[in-house]
Amino acid sequence: MRDLSPSSEVSPFMIPAPLLERLQALIRQYDFSTFFVAAAALAAESLGADGAAFIVHEDRCLRYLFFHGLPASYESLSQHVFADDVGISGAALRRDTAIYTPDYPHSIWAMPEYVATGLTGSLAIPVHGPDGCSGILAVSWFRAAPAPLPDSDLHLAQLLADMLGAAWYRMGIEQHLERIATCDVLTGIPNRYQLEERIAGACGRAQRNERMLAIILLDLDGFKGVNDTMGHQAGDRLLREIVSRLQDVMRAGDTLVRYAGDEFVLLVENLRRLRDLEELMTRIMTVLNIRMGLDDKRIGITVSAGATVYPLDDAAPAELLHHADQALYRAKSEGGNVWRTYNQGEDQRVRARQQLRGELDRALQETEFLLYWQPIISLRTGRCVGAEALLRWQHPSRGLLLPGAFLDVAEDSPIMQRVGQWVMKTACRQGEIWHAEGMGLDIHINLAARQVENHRLCDDLRRTLGACPSLPPAKICLELVERIALRDVGKTARLIADCRSMGVHFALDDFGTGPAALQYLLELDCNQIKIDHSFVIPMAQSRRHAQMVQAMIQMAHALGVIVTAEGIEDDESRRLLHDMDAEQGQGFGIARPMPAGAFNAYLHAQPKPI
Repeated sequence: MRDLSPSSEVSPFMIPAPLLERLQALIRQYDFSTFFVAAAALAAESLGADGAAFIVHEDRCLRYLFFHGLPASYESLSQHVFADDVGISGAALRRDTAIYTPDYPHSIWAMPEYVATGLTGSLAIPVHGPDGCSGILAVSWFRAAPAPLPDSDLHLAQLLADMLGAAWYRMGIEQHLERIATCDVLTGIPNRYQLEERIAGACGRAQRNERMLAIILLDLDGFKGVNDTMGHQAGDRLLREIVSRLQDVMRAGDTLVRYAGDEFVLLVENLRRLRDLEELMTRIMTVLNIRMGLDDKRIGITVSAGATVYPLDDAAPAELLHHADQALYRAKSEGGNVWRTYNQGEDQRVRARQQLRGELDRALQETEFLLYWQPIISLRTGRCVGAEALLRWQHPSRGLLLPGAFLDVAEDSPIMQRVGQWVMKTACRQGEIWHAEGMGLDIHINLAARQVENHRLCDDLRRTLGACPSLPPAKICLELVERIALRDVGKTARLIADCRSMGVHFALDDFGTGPAALQYLLELDCNQIKIDHSFVIPMAQSRRHAQMVQAMIQMAHALGVIVTAEGIEDDESRRLLHDMDAEQGQGFGIARPMPAGAFNAYLHAQPKPI
């Protein structure tokens, strides 16, 4: 037996070129298990041994972790754990030096279970790390072991043990870094790192097991208020409470991930039916309806959730997350404290709106918009006295689009401000042309909500009028629909007053469809009302509609306001409105909207007065 203590004087040894090449190749192995197999094979071959094992030192115990080249009888002890002061490994650990015995069965360190495997010789070398001995490299013989072991072999074994210690420490650092990268420090659950890979793996298992997988995105309602009013420490405690409650209702095999801030992702595997998801969501919504005290204050928290189910939603992991987020957005838009599932039809509509929004910008740049004009006639003379500018879109692939196909998307986008400016400029330029030709038409221009709510409307109008100097401002009538005008009556009244100071007129459009009363006409100081077609069209067959229209006309006249009736589709409606003393009218029964060129032809073929 031989004790190679740290203070022993040893002579250096020369490393043959082939061995040096194998050592260099070993250094380039970064996976620990691969490194150990190569190191153990090199140790066994160089020392004439049968195999080697790595025994880790943890919690005052020694435990076998890796084997190479050892008989099955020895590997059967792979689960064996023993005290760190037992056997040859324990002795090497205590003395912090390599110990070798060529006659293991008769040595003072012999352990019966290892003698029974046929172990004849053993070399135990401490494996060091920054914090002391991390384990033992055990080289084993099951036939006659060399006696004594050459110093060159001991040096090589020690070198391999040192390299093993460095590799083991590096693996520990890598595992620690991976835990930091993949684990949420606050709650201890996985974070969003590698979430898509987790979803991909769960999808694969769902396919193999012919089960469904639910991806659920959870977002706390009102969490920002907790942070703002009670501080981030209280918010952190609440998040830990949320995780604890979710883990209480999760099933075995489900995965909870902290996605961001107060958002969590739950992967629910092995769903047999959608009812299982509904039952789980009921439990989640219940346990996360929290009324609790924090720092002597009472708080209330609920949750909103969006879910999608694979393979019903057969998409890539990133898309599945996006779909769950869309469902969550729906839940939030409905006021929160609810959960919603992904709706493919709704998603397609959203995508279509997004695509259309992008095309609107191109349409404005490429001058794809154009104006159609609908005549407004005097119901007393039958002559055309005005023209309403109506927006159209000459789409390159879909043809001519009416406002119903795109206007709601435009109005929900900042581009509507620029579209509205284009309409105003184009309509005024055309009005100037007609005025120069002696037509004397009133030019009616519809204002979008974004124009009314934007403080630049008066400046835009002033620049437009300046660019059309021969068009009298009194020939311009800006139309406001009721729902826009009444959002903020005071602000709208000030806007109208500022614009009217330039000489233009205003009409309250779609009159009768909203909560407007005639008193608002006094506050808003509009020159006209345009009675909505929903009252005019049924008027010929409905006495009550006719009476309502008659009342509107009489009250408007009492306030000195001009009345224009929309939706005139037949001669009977036109006659009734004439008899009610309405001043103006428009509708398909008079003329449909048309391009400026066709409008010119219409003007030259004026209908005879009634």
